[in-house]
Amino acid sequence: MPAKPEPWCRGITPLKAKQIKCAVEATCELCHEYTPFSLLELHGIPAVPRPEKPLPKERECHIIVVCSTCHQHIHELPVPEEKLQALIEERPFALRKEIRGILGYVPKSYSPPNDTDLSLVFDETLRSSSAGYYR
Repeated sequence: MPAKPEPWCRGITPLKAKQIKCAVEATCELCHEYTPFSLLELHGIPAVPRPEKPLPKERECHIIVVCSTCHQHIHELPVPEEKLQALIEERPFALRKEIRGILGYVPKSYSPPNDTDLSLVFDETLRSSSAGYYR
């Protein structure tokens, strides 16, 4: 009988889990060893209950991909949550963005205000800068 998913990992379909494992290039984020997909697992940090419907951006910050051996060590030793959180924070921006996309995160669109007079912005920039700032 498969283990019950950890709180932050609940609701992640097997397809999305596989996509996340592909995003980290089938590598354990703890020991950095290449591992077959069947031996990679998602670990939720912290292991306390999560909000009922977490935002994908929030969820990415609480999930790490580990091999089954490291996952066992995390629960038995235990590995400090601060270390695991630091590993997640060290992820390259592109990887974080890819995982968030897999989890369904859609960034807010930005459109600059269209009523800005650029000549006023330029004049204000020149007035507020110190002498010799622009060379």
